[in-house]
Amino acid sequence: MDNEVTVTPQFSWGAWIGGFFLTLIGGGLLNIVAGLGAMAVQSKIFSPLIGAIPGLLFVLIAYAWRKRARAFAMGVFTAACIIALIGGICGQAMSGGLDFK
Repeated sequence: MDNEVTVTPQFSWGAWIGGFFLTLIGGGLLNIVAGLGAMAVQSKIFSPLIGAIPGLLFVLIAYAWRKRARAFAMGVFTAACIIALIGGICGQAMSGGLDFK
């Protein structure tokens, strides 16, 4: 038991940065489409959910890649959280739902 060797996998910041920026660019483009869909629905309940869909899709992609490319998947997940947050806010705003009265 004392002679066990544990190997910790190396973390690649290059892969993390690549996953992060690819997801930001792709998610930003998909957020435009989702925002247009939220405008078409004009629902104060469903518009933030529609806006958050691109981010949630990238979360699922990161979950699927977590074993093969850990650092890349972590970069995708980090950016996906940002995309989901911004997409939900923009989806709500594009449906005319932000009133600060």
